[in-house]
Formats: sequence, structure tokens, C-alpha cells
Amino acid sequence: MLILENEIDDAVLLILSALHADASDQDSHRGEPGLSLARLSKRTELRMSTLRRHLSALEDAEIVSVAVNEDGTGRAALTPYGMAIFDALDETTGVDY
Repeated sequence: MLILENEIDDAVLLILSALHADASDQDSHRGEPGLSLARLSKRTELRMSTLRRHLSALEDAEIVSVAVNEDGTGRAALTPYGMAIFDALDETTGVDY
């Protein structure tokens, strides 16, 4: 569940924060946008199954785009809508992620 009692799940905040940091770091992009799912799992310290479940919900909400290859590897990135949502959350909470 993404939102519980008007609060955003901590795991979702971790994912959004990691993807936002990656989008802000232009030096990290070597051709493909976004973070690999393996790197995102490591940065957020979420098990791959948990990460994929949250990414699926975020993708359904058009906040994140996910590209998965036939071998199971893939990449995730914030959509423009996701960037706007993260920026709004950042302004509302006044917390740096």
C-alpha cells in the first residue's frame, strides 16, 4: 500500500528519494536513464520482491517508469509527474531526502 492514513509508506519515500537523487545527478547517466533495479534495491535496502511490488504500484500511478529486460534486469526512473510529486513533497515537508 502506498498511502496509509494520509502518510506515505517509508519504502516509497526511499524509492522516490533514490530515483530523484539519480535524476539530479547528471554525471551518473551513461546512456540509459534511471537506476538499475539492482542498484535501487541496494540503495534503498529493500528486497527485490518488495522493491518490484512498490515499483509496480508507482508505475500504475504513472509516478515511475520501469523497463524490465527478458533476463529480469531492468531500470527505473521518475516520470515528469513523479518529479513534480517529489518536489511537492519536499516543499511540504521541508525535509531533505
